[in-house]
Amino acid sequence: MNILGGRYYSEEELAAAGFKSVGKNVKIHNRSSIYCPENISIGDNVRIDDYVVIIGSGSLRIENNVQLCNYCFLGCTAGIVIQSFSTLAPGVKIFSSSDDYSGEYLTNPTLPKELTGGKKAPVLLEKHVIVGAGTVILPGVVLHEGVSVGALSLVKKDLDAWGMYAGQPAKFLKKRSNALLEKERIYNESIQ
Repeated sequence: MNILGGRYYSEEELAAAGFKSVGKNVKIHNRSSIYCPENISIGDNVRIDDYVVIIGSGSLRIENNVQLCNYCFLGCTAGIVIQSFSTLAPGVKIFSSSDDYSGEYLTNPTLPKELTGGKKAPVLLEKHVIVGAGTVILPGVVLHEGVSVGALSLVKKDLDAWGMYAGQPAKFLKKRSNALLEKERIYNESIQ
């Protein structure tokens, strides 16, 4: 039977893929591209949709109940952590390293590191973060618990907990409700 739109890998296929660890109920689409799975830890109830690209040259830890929608890109050179209950909408790009665009250095990974510049710093998305479609997150950024970022934003610096942000660069709009924490409590009780 032909399945339109591809399929998600089976538990057996994921176990054989060489990930550092993979939790339960993980769905990774067969049209995603994941490099260096030995550096990637995935928690329970994670969904990675089609055309997601993950370059796992550094560490990546995805905790529980996380979704990476289609066309997301994660460049993990300096490390990325995505904590539980977070969502990346379609086309989100997270970079933990960036070339130097000043002209002082050569650029791209085909060259010796001593000839290239740029910034390398880990990226952290804490619990309950939601990032809107087409947003770009640069190296060294922390999105604290409960942050929401509007579509097509550029995140260049840390964002404070339970704030709503949007723009290029992302700016604070207003406080975000944390009422969802009660829903998390109910959910956690239901799975115990």
